[in-house]
Amino acid sequence: MKILVTGGTGFIGSHLIRELLKDSRNQVYALIRDDSKLASFDFKNDITAIRGDLFRSEPFPANIELVFHLAALTKIVSPQEFFHINHEGTLSLLEKLKPLKNLQKVILLSSLAAAGPNREQPVLREEMLAQPISLYGKSKLAQEGLFPEQCPAPHIIIRAPIVFGPGDMDMLEAFRMVRKGMIPVLGKKERWYSVIYVKDLVRGMIAAAASLCQNEVFYIANAQPVEWQSFLEEVSRLLGRKKIRKIVIPEILGRILAELSEMRIRAFKRKAIFNRDKFNEMKFPAWVCSAEKIGNMLHFQPQIPLLEALQETIHWYQEQKML
Repeated sequence: MKILVTGGTGFIGSHLIRELLKDSRNQVYALIRDDSKLASFDFKNDITAIRGDLFRSEPFPANIELVFHLAALTKIVSPQEFFHINHEGTLSLLEKLKPLKNLQKVILLSSLAAAGPNREQPVLREEMLAQPISLYGKSKLAQEGLFPEQCPAPHIIIRAPIVFGPGDMDMLEAFRMVRKGMIPVLGKKERWYSVIYVKDLVRGMIAAAASLCQNEVFYIANAQPVEWQSFLEEVSRLLGRKKIRKIVIPEILGRILAELSEMRIRAFKRKAIFNRDKFNEMKFPAWVCSAEKIGNMLHFQPQIPLLEALQETIHWYQEQKML
């Protein structure tokens, strides 16, 4: 199959490309904005690069049959960037796909942030009203909203919760604090999150692409959510830490730190994951979704146990001398 991947040099996209290349029948094209990033990947000689970005690029091959759209911003300098890339960039991509006569399906990787946190519901399900509370989440929901009218082929939207695994830089700082003997938690409430290991996520995305399902939204997540402190305590045990100290960050201090981080981002024009937008997400104690729908319709279940996934992640960080 002729497959186009956007965001292929990102954390999730690189795992997706490796999984796709396991099937020798697949010919993978990747939209590449930065050649220097591609040069560092083991699959650089096994794919066909299409130079450019969501707005301007080399022509797409006319025989593309399947598209995985992962390119998105999760870190910004200015708030307008979220909607420029995640919404307007996606609209531009969909326009580029319209001439492709062989296109069979488009898979969009979205986020639990598009739905928002749990309020009164113990778990979030696909049919529930989306109520995003961050600019990022609102931009992803706006991105999703383009597909019913603008996508030129059947589509499937995958909403992912917290994704971790080899190559993830966002979880690294928390793991580093654990290695130093500290578990950071925001406020005194327990915090529950759905999570998914990156290798299970990309398997689920490929299963969705291969299915007969069309124009559906699916959550992909482990069956059991994790409590944040317990999750990091498991990391501590795997790292061999015998003594660990819980560091409670009051919400008011968390807000101040987010504002300071945002000032630094703007002053130095350097993107970072932690800002006021991220804090708005963090202050809600539950981000838990149900993956029953994809299990029932596609018979898909994550395969890698949490401890094994954490071990592989830690091993990768250590191999890269990051942890």
